[in-house]
Amino acid sequence: MAYRNGDIIIRMPHFDDIKVGDVAELKHFLTKEDVQAFAALTGDFNPLHVDEEFAKRTLFHKPVVHGMLSASFISTIIGTLLPGGGALWMSQTLDFLRPAHVGDTLRVLASVKQKSPATRVMLLKIVVSNQLGEELIRGESSVKVLELRNEVNVMDSNAQKTVLITGASRGIGAATAVKLAEAGHAVVVNYHSSEGAAQQVVAKITQAGGRAIALKADITDPEGVNSLFLSAEKAMGPIHAVVHCAAPNNAPRPFEQLNWGSFQEQLDVHLKGAFHCAKAALPKMLEAKSGDLIFLGTVYNDGAPPVQQARYVVAKSALASLARCLAVEYGPMGVRVNVVAPGMTQTEMIADLPDKVKMLTKMQTPLRRLAEPGEIADAMVFLLSPGARHITGQTLRICGGAVMA
Repeated sequence: MAYRNGDIIIRMPHFDDIKVGDVAELKHFLTKEDVQAFAALTGDFNPLHVDEEFAKRTLFHKPVVHGMLSASFISTIIGTLLPGGGALWMSQTLDFLRPAHVGDTLRVLASVKQKSPATRVMLLKIVVSNQLGEELIRGESSVKVLELRNEVNVMDSNAQKTVLITGASRGIGAATAVKLAEAGHAVVVNYHSSEGAAQQVVAKITQAGGRAIALKADITDPEGVNSLFLSAEKAMGPIHAVVHCAAPNNAPRPFEQLNWGSFQEQLDVHLKGAFHCAKAALPKMLEAKSGDLIFLGTVYNDGAPPVQQARYVVAKSALASLARCLAVEYGPMGVRVNVVAPGMTQTEMIADLPDKVKMLTKMQTPLRRLAEPGEIADAMVFLLSPGARHITGQTLRICGGAVMA
């Protein structure tokens, strides 16, 4: 990568590509005009530098080029060659060994002596010599290679994405697939056993002019997930985002009736499924320096959880923790990770709940109603839109005000 300023091409460094022992060289022929320009710029009209008659009376017998004029080319080599554009010269030690004169050809040599990845600072050994090979200046430069912020391309953020949705044959997953397709995205409808329902979701999308396919996979199986992604990419191209909605049945059950297997079932689908999907999606996302992971959580993680939902709440809490960890680790690489946390939502999952429980939940919700799957899906669409490009590591609660955090 390079930056051009007129006829001058400046190397733009990648810190990791610069190695200890790397060398750069710069040559410059000193002229009387150089001396005059430097004196005018700095106000240093010392007759040793600018008055030939005065200089003849010294031990040098002719004008001496300003020492800092010769040393100034250290800045040139740092800013254009090693490290290059964007480098910040932090400190310098110099020993002036011999004078330079008009007509000399300076040879500036810089070599990397040390580098610190943690601080992005490197130590350069500097030697300035003349055309005879005589050393004029010797020293060390401390230089920091600045890290450029990624430019946000709104057009890229608004581009159509290919989104893989787990558990997309019903409920919130199905609503998310439809809403994302309406927003112009291509969707992969993942299902575990409900092929007919998944094909109905695909038919609804394609009949409306959208792009969608249904693919079966057990997301608790790493080989199944890898095959899912390979098939999805073959059919639809690179996966830009994953929305993890898959969930097993979580009918309320007293703790004394639970065994570890019932906990493991929830952890396998919610947490292990997210783990495998992230593992499969991240390599391509990191290569593209862009990507989104969205996990379907729950507001039950906030405050006092509902009774008889220990296995579900524990799994969703672990899922939310995974999202935050991934957001911190992969945010610098352009990957965003967020959680959408619904309150009680009108899906098949609450069909067996007593009406009294649903009514009580409504009355405890400021908006006095339960959410619809499409309203949760709208949050997914938002998180994949340009308006959410600076949001990561967050839990977006869609609960009608039942939880305010």
